[in-house]
Order: sequence, then C-alpha cells, then structure tokens
Amino acid sequence: MAGIAVSLTHLLRSTPVRQALALVAVVALANLLSLGGAYLTLRADLVRAIRADLAGDLASFEISATPAALSAIVQARARATDPAKKVTVFLAAGGRQVGNARAMRQGDDIRLVPDEQPLGAAGYLHEVRPLAGGLLIVAESLAPIAELRRTFLSLLAFSLGPTVLISLGVGVLIARRTARRVDGIEDTLDRLSAGDLSARLPPDPVPADDLSRIGAGVNRLAARQEAATEALRQVTADIAHDLRTPLQRISVLIQDLRARLPDESEPAELADRASAEVDRAVSVFRAMLEIAQIEGGQASARVQPFDLGLTVRQVVELYQPSVEDAGHCLSLACPGTGPTVRGEPSLIAQALANLIENALRHTPQGSRIDIAVSADPPGLIVADDGPGVPEAERGKVLRRLYRLERSRTTPGHGLGLSLVAAIAGLHGAELTLEDNAPGLRVRLVFPSDAGGLPATGSSDPAR
Repeated sequence: MAGIAVSLTHLLRSTPVRQALALVAVVALANLLSLGGAYLTLRADLVRAIRADLAGDLASFEISATPAALSAIVQARARATDPAKKVTVFLAAGGRQVGNARAMRQGDDIRLVPDEQPLGAAGYLHEVRPLAGGLLIVAESLAPIAELRRTFLSLLAFSLGPTVLISLGVGVLIARRTARRVDGIEDTLDRLSAGDLSARLPPDPVPADDLSRIGAGVNRLAARQEAATEALRQVTADIAHDLRTPLQRISVLIQDLRARLPDESEPAELADRASAEVDRAVSVFRAMLEIAQIEGGQASARVQPFDLGLTVRQVVELYQPSVEDAGHCLSLACPGTGPTVRGEPSLIAQALANLIENALRHTPQGSRIDIAVSADPPGLIVADDGPGVPEAERGKVLRRLYRLERSRTTPGHGLGLSLVAAIAGLHGAELTLEDNAPGLRVRLVFPSDAGGLPATGSSDPAR
C-alpha cells in the first residue's frame, strides 16, 4: 500500500497528469455551465407558464359577482380538480372556506394544508386576489419544475460522469506514458551528473515531439562531453607517459652528478634539491597515469569478491610502525571476517594507504587516526582529529592537483584524494567527506549487493 501511495503521489505531481486533470476540469466545467444554463432557462419558462395559467384561472372567476355564486363555482371546480396538481380555495368574508384544500394565513403569507385529499410534495406557486368580499386563492403544483430538475440531474450524471471518467482515464494513460519518458530523461541526467558519461536515452518510438527533441539534445550533449572527457584523459595519460621517461633520465643524471660532487658542498645541496623535485614530478605523473588507467576501466578485468576486513587489517599492520614513529595513534575497529565486496583488493588497499598518508601529512603530532569497517552496508571509515577540511572545500579537494592554502607548504601533490575518488568510482562506491568534530572523516560505502563494477565512465568528481 505504501508503494502504491508513493507511486500515485509521484504521478499526481507530474506536469502531464496535472495538465490532464486541468483539461478534465475545464471540460467538466463547460458541460456543467451549459447544462446549468439550459436548466435555468427552461425553469424560468415553466414558471412563466404556470403564472400565466394562474392569471387565466383568476380571470375566469371574475365573472362571478356574488360570494354565493363564486363559492358554488369554486366548489364545483374543486370537486373536478386533483389538489396534488391544482388548488382552488375561496375564503368568504365570514371565515367560511370552500375548495379542494384549506388555506391558513400567516401574516402576509398563506399556507396550504390538505383537506380531504393529499397535496403535492413538490410545493405550489399561488396567486391571491380579493374577490366578492373575500379572498380567492389559486395555486398550481411545482411538480413540473421538480421533474425538470430530476431530468437535468440525470442528464448531468449520464453525460458529464462518463465524459469526465473517459477524459480522465485517457488523460492519465497519456500522462503516465509521458511521465515514464520524463523519468527516463531524469534518470539519464542523474547518471550523467554522477559521472557516468556513457548514459544515453534509448531511441524514442514516438514521432518527434518536444520530449523527443529534449532527449536527443541530452544524448548529443552527453556524447560531446564523453568525447571531450576521454580526449582530456587520453592527453593527460599521454603527457604523463611521455614525460615520465625523460624525468627518470634526468633523475639518473642528477644522481650521477651528485655522486661526483663532494659532500656538504653547495653544488651537492643543489643537486639533492633538484633530485627531490624530479622525484616529486615523477610521482605526480605516476599518480596521474594510475588515475587515467583506473578511470579507463583497466582494473575491472581483475575484479573479484574479497574480504574487505582482511585487506584493511593488512594495510593497517603495514602502516602501524610508521604511524607510531610519526607520533600518531592508529586504531582499527573491524569484524573478525567480512564483509565481502566485489572489486580489486590492491586498489582498495591503495585507497586506504592514500587516506592514511593524507591523515599523517595533514595532522599534527599526537593526533589519532581511527579506521573502522562496517558490514551493513559494507564500508570503510578513516577519521582523524586534525584541523579537518572546511565544508566549502570538501568537494574541491577531490579535484586533481587541488590543495588547501594551508597545505601548500606540506609534502604532496594534491592527487591522493583524486586517486581515492577514482577507485571509489570504479567500484561503484559512495565517497563522502564529513566533519569529525574536530578533524576529517572520510566514508567509503560499497554496493551492498556486490553485483560487480559499474560501466566504464568518468568517475572524477570534479567533472
């Protein structure tokens, strides 16, 4: 029931359904106004006809000059007339009444009550005229007007009801079909926003309309973006690959030069500094190549189910001595076995190593680094109590080569978190940066179904 209610709410909020409902409302209002106008016109004609009959009846009695004669005529007509249809009553001056009903005065109004035969239930339209020293009352039943009202209500029910139901049914069917097309466009845009540039809308079987043109435009935009991103990735990989070898040769030449220089001399110091800068450049290009390879899906061929907890424990054991030597405290909360996730264990280990090194690099001595593995959903958390990352900068630090202003004097090249983001994207995992109050908490949540890696596409959060 809850699912049906959510689906119905989603359907009612869609623009096509609202347009269909508005169209049905307009059709219903038009039918209601036309039938209502016809009813009011016919009712007015009936009232005029009844008043004309009453006026004719009163005129026929005016020839009777005396109360006795008028009483006799009224009595004779009353015996021949059904009081449910027409009432004739004469109130003589002495209070005597003759007719087929009784009349009671209530101020300036007169109320008819049954005498020997029942009156009509629809009510009466009456006329009163002073005549022969008394009051002559003639009234005609409003049953024709009641019958007209029933006829129009039936006509309204049998014409407006099916019209509204058919229009609403057809409108909802068309709107549901349109809503499905709109949902498809929204899903494709969501996938593109999440970094899956291979997302496309399927060919639309409907002849070209506005939604078809929008879908075609989305596909063209996605194709151009995918081509541009792939070209940029390829250029980045080519540059990194082509420059890595010359840089390594420069590093070898500098080391050869350093070996020929006396220790603790100024040229030797310059050579050491140059060698360090070359090593830094080589590490940058190596990291860029790794990101390009991961985003290109080259690691997906090695995908396999593995024990996330075991991989995390191995990395923590490897880093435990160096973390303690740096004056930090490293803790691990992990279940005995599992959880099992699907992916490349070495890449997950590299992502965790990057997060640990990032915490070591940007936290003061004595800080804590807490690592936790969760089973439901399967995930990994690395938290520290250092200075953290401002909320406005958390999306930016995932970009390549981006560094916080306070981190520009620390070692590093701004690619560690970018590599973690690329690995998370390859595994279909959700990467979030949160406030640890104080410090930074990095959360990596894997798909719970372990259904494999997503389709190859850009996973760079900066895109």
